[in-house]
Amino acid sequence: GSKRDRGRLEIWHDGEWGTVCDDSFSDAEASVFCRSMGKPYAHAEAISAFGGGSGGIHLDNVNCDGVQDWRSCSHDGWGIHNCGHSEDVGLNCH
Repeated sequence: GSKRDRGRLEIWHDGEWGTVCDDSFSDAEASVFCRSMGKPYAHAEAISAFGGGSGGIHLDNVNCDGVQDWRSCSHDGWGIHNCGHSEDVGLNCH
């Protein structure tokens, strides 16, 4: 089978690694992030798969409809969220 890359999604921004909240995060968003890492297929994964992060929560309400690069996805703004690390999103890229 194909090699899979699974784990908590973290993004480097403003000098620190931070997580992404799972609000409105679906396979569509997961696919955009996985493609940015060279993996064409993806599934969003529940937090229970990988555990919560410990740094900042960078993004919430991420929407990647119709975009190819995660930097073009809409969201509430860097560091703006109503989430805890129990809602950190994970990815299953393959």
